[in-house]
Amino acid sequence: MKPHITVGPSPDVADLYARKCISVVDLTADPSYRGLWRSNRPGAARDAGSTPGAPTEPGFASSMGYWLSSPGLPAASSAGGLTITFAAQGEDAGSPPDHPARPPLGVEPRPVQTVRVKSPNSGDGDVMLTVGPGGAHVVSTPAAWKALAEPVLLALCQYWRFSVIDAEIARLTEHAHGDLDHANMPGVSTLRAHRRVVQSARDVRALMLDLPHFEGPLTDPFPFCSSERSAQVYESLAEKLRLEEWCELIDERAEAVEDTYEALTEKLFEYKNFAWEALLEVLIVVILLTELSLALYEAFAP
Repeated sequence: MKPHITVGPSPDVADLYARKCISVVDLTADPSYRGLWRSNRPGAARDAGSTPGAPTEPGFASSMGYWLSSPGLPAASSAGGLTITFAAQGEDAGSPPDHPARPPLGVEPRPVQTVRVKSPNSGDGDVMLTVGPGGAHVVSTPAAWKALAEPVLLALCQYWRFSVIDAEIARLTEHAHGDLDHANMPGVSTLRAHRRVVQSARDVRALMLDLPHFEGPLTDPFPFCSSERSAQVYESLAEKLRLEEWCELIDERAEAVEDTYEALTEKLFEYKNFAWEALLEVLIVVILLTELSLALYEAFAP
């Protein structure tokens, strides 16, 4: 079955609430999914049948690079996956699952946060949202969820995207620390490590290319929301989750890694040119010595 994809609100959000569970899957690891989460068309329905390797279950492509779908029955998330669970007001509030693994070195674990989101219709009640690195739990009425689903899902997916970016920056920072000697004083070992260095530099560039998109709603939420009301709710929720401060920290760390690898790739390029020039000079000297030896042999041979 071809999935019916919407980026933004959908007539099925109430059904997602009724099923009590949303599965959240990261799409960014596969380049073939890029056309889904970079569509920038809030509320527009799309047919993913033409997208190679697209998910086969009905769902929603978040502009933050996630695929949101609901299983037929509530189910636990797969290893490393994320879930959003629901409860009606008065039921056990629950809590999001813990992060499946210890945070990478250099990443500070973020505490679980609980915030209240006011519904535009006072009679619908509010949405109580509990979010952590492993998932989220929503306490709401179906009417309040339907009214607030778009900005809530955008903020949740941005929160988790920042968590993934944090982990990637921590990984690249660790590599950068290990490559400082190559950046300061390149040598033969730098040439041996050039494939890994080039791959790390490529990962940094890929991160920096996508970063403005993932941070975009904090600057201008309107391209990511279908209405002014949704944009205002998102801005309020982003402030409560302190996403802007998190974004600034990410920018600072990403720029430091980018500067390191720019210097490193420049040094690597210069050293490779130097090595080739040195090798060429050695070959020329060898050829001249060989010709001289042959000339001496011919001159003094009996």
